[in-house]
Amino acid sequence: MLAPHVNSQRFARVGSVVLALHDASDVFLEVGKMSKYSGAEAVASFSFVLFVLSWVLLRLIYYPFWILWSTSYEVIQTLDKDKHKVDGPIYYYIFNFLLFSLLVLHIYWWVLMYRMLVKQIQDRGKLSEDVRSDSESEDEHED
Repeated sequence: MLAPHVNSQRFARVGSVVLALHDASDVFLEVGKMSKYSGAEAVASFSFVLFVLSWVLLRLIYYPFWILWSTSYEVIQTLDKDKHKVDGPIYYYIFNFLLFSLLVLHIYWWVLMYRMLVKQIQDRGKLSEDVRSDSESEDEHED
């Protein structure tokens, strides 16, 4: 029963870094939402640009090149293969599969944000409606 506890502590370190990485860019998103709802378009636009920049830096550059590098390659150098013959590889593959799945979601969400950023530039800085809600608004108009 001690082995899973030891492994979960190692996962908690990476999990904490991933959580902090995601929360850092979310601050700009929340400021942008509050600004948009309160009618401060200039602050909302500026906050959205900061959100996009922090997203690219933290989730598309830092996350794959430091976090995933560490969990995929550096962990192999430090893993005690004699002590963790069975559970080591199982945890390694499951954990990294989930972390790489998160990277795929980051790329998908980046495509959505990129579309919104292009619309904002075309509208000369005015923050347009969320591109994710296009299908929802079309469904409402059909009724």
